[in-house]
Amino acid sequence: MVEIKNPLYNAVAPSTQSIHADSHLRVTSDVTAPITVSTTFEYAKTSVDACNYGPDQRYVYSREGTPVLTKVEATLSTLCEGHAVVYGSGLTAAYAVLIEHRPKKIALGDCYFGIREVVKQYQRLVPGVQVVGLECSYEKVDMVWLESPINPTGEVKDIGSYALRAHAAGAILVVDATLAPPPLSYPFRQGADIVVHSATKYMGGHSDLLAGIVVTKSAKSAETLRHARYILGTGTGNLECWLLLRSLRTLTVRIRQQSQTASRIVALLEGHRRSAIHSACHTPTAHELKLGSRIASVSHASLQLCATNCSFIENQHPEGFGAVFAIRFKCKDTALFVARHLGLHRFATSLGGVESLVDWRHGWDATADPTLLRVSVGLEGFDDLAKDWAQTLLALNDHMVAQAKI
Repeated sequence: MVEIKNPLYNAVAPSTQSIHADSHLRVTSDVTAPITVSTTFEYAKTSVDACNYGPDQRYVYSREGTPVLTKVEATLSTLCEGHAVVYGSGLTAAYAVLIEHRPKKIALGDCYFGIREVVKQYQRLVPGVQVVGLECSYEKVDMVWLESPINPTGEVKDIGSYALRAHAAGAILVVDATLAPPPLSYPFRQGADIVVHSATKYMGGHSDLLAGIVVTKSAKSAETLRHARYILGTGTGNLECWLLLRSLRTLTVRIRQQSQTASRIVALLEGHRRSAIHSACHTPTAHELKLGSRIASVSHASLQLCATNCSFIENQHPEGFGAVFAIRFKCKDTALFVARHLGLHRFATSLGGVESLVDWRHGWDATADPTLLRVSVGLEGFDDLAKDWAQTLLALNDHMVAQAKI
């Protein structure tokens, strides 16, 4: 069987990798990879063990593998600088990591609430598993699970420092880098042992597929995961694989634009907030108060750059930051008004698509701050998104003034 990962493309640009890293797997003359919908494949005439798809590929049953799945994993392996295994969802991928490594004590910090639910399911299967905080002592910890950037704030953690702590304790470091796919982050460079992604988000990029990815450092580990996936049937369907491959072709150009626009929107909103603050050297105008007085805070990796102990950020994210940020308002009703009145931001969950989304996380997760909105910036023009925010914040001010008169 042909090697999934093609080393010829290790040194080229990420945009080139996303288009050509699976080129050694082409069998037909199609420029775009064909959709493989068959669940079963005819054996070769010479032997049931012989290659039956081109000169060096063999497929028998789709639960084990398909041509388009192989192409996706080849592309992802090169992009992510490891060996990628694709699953039916991000949470399925996370569960696969736990089942494979069977940790007894997990250090877990701020993360997507679904990961905590997966850990609870794992605890049901393996009684006695302990979960401690990310900043606790790592004594007897055998797995550190780090989310960076963090959902929903978009803020980042120092992967290198957690790698040092984890390895000193004899633990492995798993990094969920969903919010900053290549080329925005490469966690193996900072010492991660395993990287996971919800490919539903930026790698899928069009809000039309579910998939998850585990990336390991060794081909042997990836093959072990693939065998378990084959037995349990936790892989991705043929159509979803093809949609993911289609999306990976444009990943680099999409995420770079989304990253740049998000940082500009964050700066704009943080500027509105600061301009509405009275100080000895600044008295806000009426317009500044209308725009920013009800914003409590804005959170994003770009705003961490001026903070102390954050010198790692530019080295960890030299090409920009994720396109998700959080904005908090003075009360829950204010946050919901904004979510419902933004015109170019769809009020819906998820993130990473070409369209901008705004989500009230408290609706999904009761532990989330009810004044917080998570914003996923899409591919719309900056000026249009900025105008959308200005119109909504001014409408919010008018609404609050009217409510005060009742």
